[in-house]
Amino acid sequence: MQRRRTATLIGLGLLLASLAQAEPEPTRAVDELRFVTANAEFTLLHEMGHLLISELKLPVLGREEDAADQLGFMGLFLLFERQRDAGFYARLLDVADYWRLEWQRQTPGQEEIKAWDSHALDAQRFFNIACLAYGSDPQRLEWIIEETGLPYERALYCPEEYQQVEHAVNWIRDYFRRPPDQPVRHRIAVVYEPPPQHLDGGVELLERVRASGEVEAIADKASQTFDLPRDLTLRLAACGAPDAWYNRISGELTLCYERILYFRQLAGELQRQPPATATKQRP
Repeated sequence: MQRRRTATLIGLGLLLASLAQAEPEPTRAVDELRFVTANAEFTLLHEMGHLLISELKLPVLGREEDAADQLGFMGLFLLFERQRDAGFYARLLDVADYWRLEWQRQTPGQEEIKAWDSHALDAQRFFNIACLAYGSDPQRLEWIIEETGLPYERALYCPEEYQQVEHAVNWIRDYFRRPPDQPVRHRIAVVYEPPPQHLDGGVELLERVRASGEVEAIADKASQTFDLPRDLTLRLAACGAPDAWYNRISGELTLCYERILYFRQLAGELQRQPPATATKQRP
């Protein structure tokens, strides 16, 4: 209890001391295409984390799902390494908002939360993403604490959490990096299967996502950075459910069109909500 009180007081002190030079909060108007592409990118990078863990035989301590989340988060920084502006941090909060919506939204029959599941709870994933986002640049991003409702007891340690994840991901990138004088032996090919035609407005959105080139950028970044042991496939397809996965046997990463359209649905819910706070408990 004493440690918690001390952490709270220190956190409040740090906040008050830095408000004068804090980076102003960017406009947080909901942008549907940005929300959809940011979460599609994070989903792909999360599954790319599973791909790298499997293909490169990465050592993992703890749950692989947590490691894949951290690889996915840091993958956004590597993908947009020269674009850390207000728009970039808005994309990070779009990802956090997805987990907040999943945590707080009403679900049919209030789906049972299974203690044995390998995934962290949606609320935990929300706070983890918010913590890493704030910890990536705490002197400029104090507004994230207010925007997300991240408790100061957690925020105090977020810079250390971010540095720990950044160190691990940089080690992976440096240790498994393809030598610059070695040609790319294996690539991740992107395959678009025909999207379902019956979804209202869905085909247009999917075409906009395809035209953005984000999927190809992720596949090319991984192909150029790592010496992959075999050719792999990143497939966008109709699956009948809003899902995504990596198949270790076939070497195929699948992102379902239904998941992209589900992100659009959640963007609509976000537009109808007041400014985000994380204090509400899921019933």
